[in-house]
Amino acid sequence: MRIAMFSWESLHSTPVGGVATHVTELSAALQRRGHDVHVFTRPGYGSGGVNRIDGVWYHYCPHNLKSDFVDEIQDMCRSFVWHFFQTEDYIGKFDLVHGHDWLAALAMTWIKEGRPDHRAMFTMHSTEYGRCGNAFHSGPCERIRGHERLGTTRADRVIAVSHALKNEIRWIYNLPDPKVWVVYNGVPVRQFDGYLEPGSVKRRYGIGPTDPTVLFMGRLSWQKGPDIMVEAIPPLLKFYPQARFVIAGEGHMRGDLERRVHQLGVGHAVRWLGRLNPSEQADLFKACDVVCVPSRNEPFGIIVLEAWAAGKPVVASQIGGPGELIRHSENGLKVYPNADSVGWGLGTVFKNWDKARDMGRVGRIDAERRFSWDTIAEQTERCYCS
Repeated sequence: MRIAMFSWESLHSTPVGGVATHVTELSAALQRRGHDVHVFTRPGYGSGGVNRIDGVWYHYCPHNLKSDFVDEIQDMCRSFVWHFFQTEDYIGKFDLVHGHDWLAALAMTWIKEGRPDHRAMFTMHSTEYGRCGNAFHSGPCERIRGHERLGTTRADRVIAVSHALKNEIRWIYNLPDPKVWVVYNGVPVRQFDGYLEPGSVKRRYGIGPTDPTVLFMGRLSWQKGPDIMVEAIPPLLKFYPQARFVIAGEGHMRGDLERRVHQLGVGHAVRWLGRLNPSEQADLFKACDVVCVPSRNEPFGIIVLEAWAAGKPVVASQIGGPGELIRHSENGLKVYPNADSVGWGLGTVFKNWDKARDMGRVGRIDAERRFSWDTIAEQTERCYCS
């Protein structure tokens, strides 16, 4: 098949979050399965025109920047559609168009309206309802929900990245069950291979080589729950004074979190690393002792797969994707999204490192067998052909 992907981000343009990894890895895996894949995305720093990477064609589509972000996304989608039609008129018809999240919903919809013989797929990686803290806000949030509704209505199939997200999408947008498929995210397991001395990475951040080290990796937002982990730190330090907590990521909560850490008197145990490049992230996953995912809303939780790929145990909220992925006490620990429960989970890991390492090993096996991108591409292909 000749497949057109539409995404606001990719690893080869302007990566922002997990969608960039998903689109890039899925496109490459589909190409390995013999498909002709074209990704239409924003230009990145130094990128432009058309480039072929890992067998996938990347079309960089410039657009106008605007003070109103939703208006800017509409301009981006117009650029996607123009470049798509130019490409199709030159190389021949595409069999399928595939938009990712509300940011690409208009592009997929306008193509479907302009050339109705295209089969259309729409992957939702989250909902605006969930990103707003499980609330229906007005203003820009309402406009974004309008994009989501349009995408879910006009697509031939909607793909959700977890069963929890599928249920949320069906509830919000009143979709029939057969229209919404579930295809999980994948993880590039081999990127976490290779020997690394954990102590050398810990020392890089002022952590002792034998200090129990907890890693939080992600946006510093209410949805991801970094404040929950922060509140769990003081009781843990009473019993494990050498424990250290690494917070890697940026977001609007950072200032409040830093102030709260200071108020609690635990600044000596916390390391703020900000945004890291992929190599630095992989090193931290391999060097830490446990990964904490205290999310309040988590449609999938790709961080869980990355922890498993590095062979690390996970303590994660039992909501959304992590609740589906984790088998309690086998490949991780499920907790409630509150400080007492998260503290219990981390303390349980600290008390039994042999058990923790066993959970990490089982997680690694799961990552290899169930969540390789080739497996995810095969499942996506079945949805395409349904």
